[in-house]
Amino acid sequence: MFFLSWRQLMARKRQSLLILLGISFGTMLFVSISGVQLGMRQYISDQLLNNTAHILISGSENKIDSKEITERFYGEKAMVRWLRPPGGKRDTSRLENYPGWADRLQNDPEVFDFSPRFEVNALATVGKFSSPVNIIGTLPERHVRITSIEDYMKEGHFTDLKGGANKVILGIDLLGNLSLRVGEYVNFTVGKGDPQPFKVVGVVRFGNKQIDQSMAFANLSNVQVLNKTPGRVSAISVALVDMEKSAEIAESWKALTDDKVEDWREANRMFMEMINMQDFVRYFITFAILIVAAFGVYNVLSIMINQRKREIAILRSIGYGPKRILELVVFQGLILGVSGGIFGMFLGFALSAWAGSIDLGFRIGQSTSLPISYAPSTYITAFWAAIVASLLASYIPAHSASRMSPMDIIREQS
Repeated sequence: MFFLSWRQLMARKRQSLLILLGISFGTMLFVSISGVQLGMRQYISDQLLNNTAHILISGSENKIDSKEITERFYGEKAMVRWLRPPGGKRDTSRLENYPGWADRLQNDPEVFDFSPRFEVNALATVGKFSSPVNIIGTLPERHVRITSIEDYMKEGHFTDLKGGANKVILGIDLLGNLSLRVGEYVNFTVGKGDPQPFKVVGVVRFGNKQIDQSMAFANLSNVQVLNKTPGRVSAISVALVDMEKSAEIAESWKALTDDKVEDWREANRMFMEMINMQDFVRYFITFAILIVAAFGVYNVLSIMINQRKREIAILRSIGYGPKRILELVVFQGLILGVSGGIFGMFLGFALSAWAGSIDLGFRIGQSTSLPISYAPSTYITAFWAAIVASLLASYIPAHSASRMSPMDIIREQS
């Protein structure tokens, strides 16, 4: 069957080659577009997870509710009309029971590890230079286990924050704004407190200018002392054994506490919507290209059947039944689909590798080139899409050919 199908395809080499290239280009575009989009998705996800981990537990916002205030002071049935309803927050957001959370997370088999953190806004000063900064206090030995922040360190190691002395790691742009070097000191001021010196022990670069010029990391206890709030924790970053369960686990924890519990997708809803839109565009483009290729397969096989009616009559007369004729034509579509899919995967890999080697002239994370994904699932999906499109396109002319009888063909040809 393969030999006969191959001979009939080779009888129209130019048309078969053009359809093969159409299927190959459709597969190539799907692979290359998917590689770029999935690479950017991974980059964005890494950036988000460096800040939120798989699940972020933070203190409730403690917003003031005018209805609650009215009921508390005037009773449930009181008719009170506020000229200016009370609003705002009762206090800064913080976890009320960090030890309880720590005990629960340590004993949860779904939790890989967790790290408490405390964020404060401060003013960094070096001589005449000053800059606002968001200092994140954390436990360095835990933070490196739940994030990939060590990969973003340009100087020093994140674990250098361990120890009793005041130490800090600055974003690379913040370091430049303050004209500092590693080993020198910077003063931090919070509110009306006295300035406290911190030694710069490292530099981090995320590739996001807004973050790199405003973020600093320090040991949790040092930030608590700086803010004069010993023991306070504002959030807990949690890494799970299986990050795909983050939404399910976050929902189960919400029922147990008044604290705010968000999985990383919920905390970054805008980015996830953008990623979903990219997926839709990617599959839509691929679907459109494969439909064009499928029409090419249909046209070639239809023309081939019209030109090979005499051969089909001979095959029918020597014992080829309708089912064998259908298989003969469908097999030709399968050959085109498999060949085009394989060739397209190699072309897509080559195009992705070329795109990933281009120097863009600006940084994306740790590199100046596009992040490219070479996930096997992309190539498998592209290969099967090419086969399915070719099989569907070949079935209609194959079904038409299988219904031809030798007598009908002879009458038509005479």
